[in-house]
Amino acid sequence: MLRIIVPVLLLIGTASALFTASELEVVKRLCNNILDRKPVLIAGFVRLIFHDCVGGCNGCVDLNLEDSNGDQPNAGLGSSIAVLNRRHDELRQTVNISKADFWATCAVEALEKARFLATNDTSKSLNIPMLYGRADCRPMLTVADRFPDPHAGLNKTLEWCDNTFNFNSTWCVAILGAHTLGQARPSASGFRGPWVADARHLDNAYFQDLRDKRWLQVNRRTVTDPRWQFEAEGPSVFMMLNADMCLFRDIQPDSAGRVVDPLDATPESSTKDDVDTFADNNEEWIRVFKAVRIN
Repeated sequence: MLRIIVPVLLLIGTASALFTASELEVVKRLCNNILDRKPVLIAGFVRLIFHDCVGGCNGCVDLNLEDSNGDQPNAGLGSSIAVLNRRHDELRQTVNISKADFWATCAVEALEKARFLATNDTSKSLNIPMLYGRADCRPMLTVADRFPDPHAGLNKTLEWCDNTFNFNSTWCVAILGAHTLGQARPSASGFRGPWVADARHLDNAYFQDLRDKRWLQVNRRTVTDPRWQFEAEGPSVFMMLNADMCLFRDIQPDSAGRVVDPLDATPESSTKDDVDTFADNNEEWIRVFKAVRIN
């Protein structure tokens, strides 16, 4: 089965005529109604579909999943799941759409809304092609350690992208640009803060800040349960994970995620040119972001 990944989404489908045009409009209108009422769910829906697709794009996310480091990669997704599942139950009375398809549709609409908020221009729509026919899961089979390690450096991050989604390094850099949406929360991941100032805008601010701001690594938890993150100099807390910083600097974190060497003395990463390209050209990032494919 062909699998297509567009902005953080694996859009899997075997049929394109499962619904009438009017039925699809009903689904999209419902998604947008949810997002208009609670815009904070823009980032939540995008994060949710990414995590769903690590396990197969099947409408199954185990909120209690725990990896070998004791991290819970799906923590914080409960509110998005609850809203979507409740509205999906209502929707199924009029449109026979799987939960997995509904989640994917709402995630695409979230990306479109974030793009509009960044541009205020409907002509800049992402126009993401959609296929339908995803089947909802039965048992939950996702393995926690299939998720990316936020404590890791470049080699492990690129290895994860390749092994999980068959991404090359440019695609891996492009997809991590979705961190421009939303923020990390201590109650979920243990990390804290947004990546960029406008956390509901789908644009290249993530790459600009990654390259242009001065960053210092700090531990936002305890010595025994550390959460080392990079924070930008200044009064506001903007952050980058190791998995972000390694795209620009070839950091060498220890097993706890701590980077001892100062960034100014750290060599550039092999992916730095991609960061520069996307930082300098928003439309080029959007083009690559939309074009990523996986078979």
